[in-house]
Amino acid sequence: MKWVTKLALGLAIIGVSLTSCDKKASCYDEALYQQYKDSMCPMDCPGVIGCDGKTYCNACIARSQGISVD
Repeated sequence: MKWVTKLALGLAIIGVSLTSCDKKASCYDEALYQQYKDSMCPMDCPGVIGCDGKTYCNACIARSQGISVD
């Protein structure tokens, strides 16, 4: 009976991990990446937060990685 409990816990952890990955994956925009991937971004770094919750140096750098900013 113990292995059933361990299996259920393992599946629950995997489910949470996959859900969080899907949330981040939906933020990535392939079209945005294709548009900005070869851009010469300025190196000023006021800091912007992307839709994935990470901080990027500026909007150009975020967009060059396929991440939109507000």
